[in-house]
Amino acid sequence: MRRAAVLDAIAIVLSGVVTYLTRVVFLVDRRIRPPGRSLRYLPLVGPAVLGAIAVPGILAPLGVISFAQTAPAVVAAVVAVVLQRLTRQLVVGLVAGLLVWWGLVALLTAAGWR
Repeated sequence: MRRAAVLDAIAIVLSGVVTYLTRVVFLVDRRIRPPGRSLRYLPLVGPAVLGAIAVPGILAPLGVISFAQTAPAVVAAVVAVVLQRLTRQLVVGLVAGLLVWWGLVALLTAAGWR
């Protein structure tokens, strides 16, 4: 193995250890509290991460925005969100979104657009 590759591997492992330790220190010792400013924003981390994962998959499923690839996903996502909000049932929104997506993909494929 080349020396640069070994140093890169060591740097990655050490940065992972340091990152882990800075996060776990608040769980190990109850006397240490995170700063108030970070506690205020902590509930927003989950939705931000979910959005960062979901939005590119909806708007550019193959890495490029095109009507045939993007439209079914966007319409299905809107239907899923609206039905979930109306029924307060996550499963209803997910199933409806999948059915709409499958239907639109089948229509676009049959029309030769996909």
